[in-house]
Amino acid sequence: MKQYVGLDVSQKETAVCVVDEHGRLIFEGRARSDPGALARILAKKAPLAERVGFETGAMSSWLWHELKRIGLPVVCIDARHAHAVLSVRMNKSDENDARGLAELVRIGWYREVAVKSEASQQVRALLVARSRLVAIRRDLENQVRSMLKEYGLIFPRAIAGQFRRRVIELAGDEHVLWHVLLPLLSVHDHVCCKLEELDRQIREMARTDETTRRLMTVPGIGVVTALTFRHTIDDPSRFRSAASVGAYLGLTPRRRQSGDMDTIGHVSRWGDRLLRTYLFEAASVLLHRTKRWCALKAWGLRLAKRNGMKKAQVAVARKLAVILHCIWVDGTSFEWGKEPA
Repeated sequence: MKQYVGLDVSQKETAVCVVDEHGRLIFEGRARSDPGALARILAKKAPLAERVGFETGAMSSWLWHELKRIGLPVVCIDARHAHAVLSVRMNKSDENDARGLAELVRIGWYREVAVKSEASQQVRALLVARSRLVAIRRDLENQVRSMLKEYGLIFPRAIAGQFRRRVIELAGDEHVLWHVLLPLLSVHDHVCCKLEELDRQIREMARTDETTRRLMTVPGIGVVTALTFRHTIDDPSRFRSAASVGAYLGLTPRRRQSGDMDTIGHVSRWGDRLLRTYLFEAASVLLHRTKRWCALKAWGLRLAKRNGMKKAQVAVARKLAVILHCIWVDGTSFEWGKEPA
């Protein structure tokens, strides 16, 4: 008889529920949130497990890889989908959530999440760390700039080492704020050094990856954006068409339709926020800084005249996601085309 398992994972303990193919309860219990402990209890209580399901979360990727390596048929369920189903239960508890997840994987009414490979997770961790360091550097520069502005000291835009040199030229050792600015500039210098180290690693990764180099042929797409797209999508074959990549990244508008009402809203902003931000920046570079003509830029500028620049940038970002996916799948490079006479 087939068995289906639901796991409600928390940091210390995991609630385990096993049901048969008719929905009858076989086992309920708890185990440590450790792949070895979970494998032992499943081998004992659910040796004929057809599917083992749990929600997405902070530990879901690690748990999925470890249980998959053991040979268990694990599936990772979208947390939004699971929440919509589990919220109809009157009482919320770990045992009830595990029972609900077991019923979900039994009837098959769930949305499975594609878990990234371990290599992509490592690169993603590096990219997220770089993004955090960039935010810290920006916050430090804004803080120092605002403090100097209160004393009438204003200087043009500058970042990293050039920013520190201009602050030293303006304030100097004798300024009343120098003892306050010195620790901020010291932290700023350390952050910039670590950021340069991460940038060198990222450039080396892009140099050795043929797919990333082809993605960088698209105008506006740099090293960081190409590498982020490469390791956020991870497996392009999981999309049935390139058009669905824009929806996956939250770059398509919401729709609310019921009866006579049919409303098209703003973009959903679901999916990976970091990659969506980089694609929006790439669209801005393409529309404002790229000098060479291409059909994508011409289309974006026409759209900007009709609907505004911000909407045009979102549309171009969605187009860039589609183009990047096609280049990845086809093994080609970006074609600029010829400007019509």
